[in-house]
Amino acid sequence: MADALVTLLHSMAASLRQSDLPICQDIALALDDSVGRAELAAAPASTGITAAIFDDINRQLADNRPDLFRHIRQAMPGLTWRHPGFGRIPDHIAAGMAVCEIIGPTGQITHERIRAGLLFQASGMTYPRHSHAAEEIYLSLSGPVDWQIDDADWYQRQAGEFIHHLPYQPHATCTGETALLAIWGWAGDIAADSYKI
Repeated sequence: MADALVTLLHSMAASLRQSDLPICQDIALALDDSVGRAELAAAPASTGITAAIFDDINRQLADNRPDLFRHIRQAMPGLTWRHPGFGRIPDHIAAGMAVCEIIGPTGQITHERIRAGLLFQASGMTYPRHSHAAEEIYLSLSGPVDWQIDDADWYQRQAGEFIHHLPYQPHATCTGETALLAIWGWAGDIAADSYKI
């Protein structure tokens, strides 16, 4: 399982390096630097995530478009998933979402400066406006998905596109027929206590 996690870390880092954004470069470096600790990564049981969510994630991964999908699929048995939002997202919304923090303060591989992993949001739901002190990046692996930043109009992003949020910048995500699977990362002030919804 450690080999699958190492491959996934390298694959996520390579994907993030496609962007010139400094946050992408910082997170890619942190992912690569975590490779040496991949064998130490504990995989406690996923909490609160229903079988239906895992079925949805596996449906997203069934299409072998990029190698990254294959790498996620191979690492899935060793990844720990939970609901996002540090317990602050209403249950009826959190029930359709799952996050895997691969590296970070509460990640499978401890990292004090960066949080990074995978996020899943079921189809037909809105992750309401929220904010946090951390600068954030998403690399959407599926699409189209609608995003909103501040009070601006909603805009659509496709698979392979980056979505960047500045510290404390309110943002929201809405899925239509297609569920969202994304690489996500936080940099800067990554403490959970600043998260507001």
